[in-house]
Amino acid sequence: MNGGLTLPTDQRTAARAVPALFCIASVIACFVYAWTRHQLPDWWRNHGGGIPYVAFWICFWHVLIPARKYILPICIGCVLFTCLLEFIQAASLPQPLEDFRRTKFGAAWLGYGFDAHDLPPYFLGGLAGWLLLTLTGIIHDNGRRSG
Repeated sequence: MNGGLTLPTDQRTAARAVPALFCIASVIACFVYAWTRHQLPDWWRNHGGGIPYVAFWICFWHVLIPARKYILPICIGCVLFTCLLEFIQAASLPQPLEDFRRTKFGAAWLGYGFDAHDLPPYFLGGLAGWLLLTLTGIIHDNGRRSG
């Protein structure tokens, strides 16, 4: 197991490819969630989108920093930053940011307003991202040893 950033080229490619695929999958999950949310139970309809949202950012940062030793710090950082964004929503933002928040993209990125029920999905997304990256790292390591 190499926890540093100096991997051979083929291992670097694999270390970035899997999280990149997870990024794509989490974006697709967000779109599927947006299209099907009216059919979901209340809690999932109102708050479930936070899970793939946080998982996306974890995988995105792991693509940029593909070292196993940074998986947990990336997960913690993404969860804390997402929670910070949620608390910032309780504050009144400068007018340009408020205008941006009213757009679909701005609402997806900054949210509409503070809701404490949004916090648990952020932690679930952090756990899901950690599990995805940890398990794929273990599978990748086992495949490399047996190959």
